Amino acid sequence: MSVKSVFLQLTKLWLRGGRWVVMFACLVFFAWCYMRAFQRQGITRSDPLPEHERMYLNAAIETRKDLTPDFSKSVSQPLNDWLPHRTDGVVRPIWPWLAAWNVGAEQPLSSGPLSKEDQRVLGASKCWLMGLSLGFLMMLGLAAARAFSVPAALLTILTIGFGVLLPSTAEFSPDVLFQLLFLLTWVCCVAALKRNSLWLYGLIGLLSALANLTLPTTTTLVLVFIAVSTLRWLWGWILAHLPQEEGTTLWVWRNHWLGMVLLVACHLITVGPMMAYSKEKLGDATPFHWRWFENETAMQQWTAVHRTREALQAVPAGEMPSFANYLATHAPKARQERFWQGGLKMMEAVLQFPWSFDSLPHERGVFVIVLASILCLLLLIIAFVAPRAAHAGQALHPETAPLALFSILAFAACTLDFGWDMPVLTWGNRHLALYPPLVLSLLWASEALVHRARRRNMRLPVFVIYETVLWALCLLAFWRVIAVLQPGSFAA
Repeated sequence: MSVKSVFLQLTKLWLRGGRWVVMFACLVFFAWCYMRAFQRQGITRSDPLPEHERMYLNAAIETRKDLTPDFSKSVSQPLNDWLPHRTDGVVRPIWPWLAAWNVGAEQPLSSGPLSKEDQRVLGASKCWLMGLSLGFLMMLGLAAARAFSVPAALLTILTIGFGVLLPSTAEFSPDVLFQLLFLLTWVCCVAALKRNSLWLYGLIGLLSALANLTLPTTTTLVLVFIAVSTLRWLWGWILAHLPQEEGTTLWVWRNHWLGMVLLVACHLITVGPMMAYSKEKLGDATPFHWRWFENETAMQQWTAVHRTREALQAVPAGEMPSFANYLATHAPKARQERFWQGGLKMMEAVLQFPWSFDSLPHERGVFVIVLASILCLLLLIIAFVAPRAAHAGQALHPETAPLALFSILAFAACTLDFGWDMPVLTWGNRHLALYPPLVLSLLWASEALVHRARRRNMRLPVFVIYETVLWALCLLAFWRVIAVLQPGSFAA
């Protein structure tokens, strides 16, 4: 039997079921490592509890009474109070609402040393976050294995799980929820730019609203999607009025404006209870006063005093922290400097610069740079080495341009948006929400290019080298997992 025949037989065996056997075995090992690493982090927290965690703990205790509505006098008001809605302008309602299910009926607010009840709430809530993140990663791994190669699917969950989600479960905060919802919103935006079914618009509105009920904010991401999809609509409208042959795209320009209505409606319906509560208690449906301070200390001192409608209304209009007053009191150079410094801090935090190779979790930037290099090489191969496309199935996706434009603009806009808030929101890992979409986008684009190259009968060594590099990255990630399981500290 020739070498080619043996290779073909092994390939058939791999495609028929071998890849799934390997994938399931790796998923089981991944789940075991993830739970062991979570145990290494420690479930309970000792005093002193960080101030932001105590802030969320007390918000959960205050929310506990909303979970036992009294329907004896009315139905609509108790039901409205049961939904997540409490906010003080900084703390959003979803995480306190979820954590409140672990709070005792008569548990007092936490102010001094942690009580046994406080420890129980912290431990149970962190275990819930671990279970949620692990379940999501397992489903993501299976979904990625259907569309990607096995090493690409494994690399997706390894980098996201041990690079972002696991470190975020160490704190009693909504970071994990926000990171998952931000990633899901990103994926839905990409899917809607490929094929704009109306239900995708509604799902974007729902997921982005849930993310905004968790942490600020996915609004920038959604605004970028609206801008790019509107440009795509304009191009589709122009093409529809030009004489040409029928195209192959599945993006229907006539769906766009109805989809926008669904997106906005689903978003507003979901955040409606929080906006109504904020309007009633604070006098502002969208209180973003905290964004316009120079540092966290000033923001905390101001919000500690101005927590009621009356206190906020007593502030003179010229002294209220707002976008207009910030523009009036800061020169353009100062605003540009804050954007620039915030963007640099975001890049350093997301890519974990500088690299030390002896800290935990693994160095996120290593994987991003290697994956970006692979994508650039594949683009060069497709452009100059691979055979030309003979039909539409061998060409790039018809919506490649909108997808690339959305990815670049979204990364840039969200980096600046999150970077602007970094001097104020110094706690937690909210900024790491950008890393999962970054890794997934690079792998998604690379796999798409490889699929197109295969359809063009590209030479086999290119695919062998590509798979080898991905498996090498998987081995590096697993090596870092072994490091995670050793005694050490988790530093994101």
